[in-house]
Amino acid sequence: MRKPGWFRRSADRNRRRAAGIVQNIIIAALAVSAVFLAGNMAGFDLNSEINAYSQAARGDGGTQREYAAAAEPMCIVVTPDEGIHSAAMYDARTLNEYYALGVSALAEALGSAGEPEEVGENAWRRALSGPGIYFDYYTDCQLSTIAIWQSAEMRSSAASHSARRLCLSIQGDEVFLYYIREKYGTFWRCTTELSYTELMGRVSSVQGSGAKYVFETDGELADVDQYMVLTDGELPVRSVTGENALNQNDAERIMTAFGMNPNLSQHYPESDGTDVYLEGGATLRLGTDGLIRYTRRDIQQPGESLSPADAVELTRRLLENTAGLSSSAASLRLSYIFFDRASQEYTLRYDYAIDGLTVSLQGRECAAEFRLVGDSISEAYVLMLSYSYTGDMERPLPARLEAALVQAEGGGEPRLSYLDSYTRIYASWLIV
Repeated sequence: MRKPGWFRRSADRNRRRAAGIVQNIIIAALAVSAVFLAGNMAGFDLNSEINAYSQAARGDGGTQREYAAAAEPMCIVVTPDEGIHSAAMYDARTLNEYYALGVSALAEALGSAGEPEEVGENAWRRALSGPGIYFDYYTDCQLSTIAIWQSAEMRSSAASHSARRLCLSIQGDEVFLYYIREKYGTFWRCTTELSYTELMGRVSSVQGSGAKYVFETDGELADVDQYMVLTDGELPVRSVTGENALNQNDAERIMTAFGMNPNLSQHYPESDGTDVYLEGGATLRLGTDGLIRYTRRDIQQPGESLSPADAVELTRRLLENTAGLSSSAASLRLSYIFFDRASQEYTLRYDYAIDGLTVSLQGRECAAEFRLVGDSISEAYVLMLSYSYTGDMERPLPARLEAALVQAEGGGEPRLSYLDSYTRIYASWLIV
């Protein structure tokens, strides 16, 4: 059961009314202060660090800095032989084992990828059915960004392609990188310099578990996503509980994370208990429901925007220093990135994930959303939540039964997730 807001003031109803009456006066006074503080304008950016990231990406001799992965595959399939699969999903331990098995091979394949060649869907399906390793990130990521997360650098034009699903396919004595560009519905292949004997040695160590792709089921699930992975048997998942993780004592730390100077900020409470902090052109609101809202109004139109990898790294770091410090059993993972060329603005979204399942929040599209202009965050929403295991287990419908139900109801892509209604959290299948 989620606890109500942890830092709602115990002030009585009359005090709340008084706060509402004087609020406009306070805001007016703060507006005057904002003019005085304009010389110390606030806002979160990486300044020279971002420049160094950009230089390193361009090969300009900048200091090499490490990027941390903002997303990892939520489904990995190892195929030791034709049509024999073993899938890791809905379980963080197995996912980590399979990821460790294949991540260095993926990095090498991306780093050595040749020029991309468009292929047909049948070639893609043959690659999935044959020996190799399949990765599904559940969200489109630029290939160059995935490579950077693994300290690799792409040199082919495939670097600018985005993909959610990738496959390292062993064919004869070669290893090919296959992927789908979901936005266009096209299938691509690149040669790689990855040793087929080394990769074959890794995948052959895994025993098949009976997993299958939907397209391998003889057409009985024609309307279900054809690349959904069907596993055998029950899917026991751990029960979890959650609560508001935003504490009154977090205000200074959160301001610092967003680049605001707590010593220069002005503060006032709103009538609903929200704490508001202003510094220069930045406004930070900390709600009693755990929602952080940040806006910055003094950003000028940039001459050059960040690379996708830099935009992700900037927001990932901010989350690491805010919601990531109190999320407990959950982690935050990139679920969406879009760059608007007209406005030169990025939009990035993150979701909570627990033990290999993403968390769907009732009434919200995501757990965190950022808008970036240039190298600065112009707007951010972050829901601070903490999740923990209860010690019990849940047993949602098996994957094959769920796929049959989805087929009967018109089709789609089923995905096992945690649903958080703020009073109850439970595992359930969603159509995405």
